[in-house]
Amino acid sequence: MNLPDFVVYEQPLNERMRMLLRVEFVLRNLHDSLGGDHVWHHRAAVLHLLDLADLLTRSDLRAEVVKELERLAGILTTMQNAPEVDRGRLQDVLDQLDGEIDRLHSLRLPFGQALLESDLIGQLRKRHNLALGNCDFDQPAYRHWLARPVIKRQQDIAAWSDPFTSLGSATSLILGLVRQSAAPTAESAQLGFYQRSLDTNLSHQLLRILLPLGSAYYPEVSAGRHRFSIRFVRYAESGKPLPADEDVSFRLVCCSL
Repeated sequence: MNLPDFVVYEQPLNERMRMLLRVEFVLRNLHDSLGGDHVWHHRAAVLHLLDLADLLTRSDLRAEVVKELERLAGILTTMQNAPEVDRGRLQDVLDQLDGEIDRLHSLRLPFGQALLESDLIGQLRKRHNLALGNCDFDQPAYRHWLARPVIKRQQDIAAWSDPFTSLGSATSLILGLVRQSAAPTAESAQLGFYQRSLDTNLSHQLLRILLPLGSAYYPEVSAGRHRFSIRFVRYAESGKPLPADEDVSFRLVCCSL
């Protein structure tokens, strides 16, 4: 299947997967912002760093990522003697997992210390969740920093974001393995509604819903430990979106690893 022909919607099925998807999202946006040298690129980069700072203070990101790497390594190790397994490919993946674990353990300073100890970032965080709380007149120190030479701003952002390079690499590996753990199946939602029970003997991480580009619908997902349901809704330019009044064909991937 050529995924560029589809819009992919993802629904995490546990808290760790929810955290990893958020990390992936913010690091991808941070990477895009780092590609420019305009002041607005750096404003965007700082906003993404503020989001990372919030994640750091809510959970131990490094510990959670290491736990998931170790969980996957344990599962894949048990598959080494299975007759249908490509042992060479499996060993490559295990080596990648071990490498990511070693890299995260080798970080000497408390994770994200430079970011959390920055006085500028600390001042911005205090008003980050207020509507337009970090306008220029609210944060003269930030306005001063934005007026500094491009190379200096880039150096500061690099210092703040450097620890997240290893985190991003590990997160990409984890999510890549989870996403590849199952193949898409063709499904149909009768009058826009679909429901399925989950096998409680399996560890489910992620639902992926694939709709063709140009589809008039998007999915709204409700998921619990035992079952999930999908309701397809027609996108509306204005007014309230309406539920689908016809059968909707889609592809579904239930990722379990």
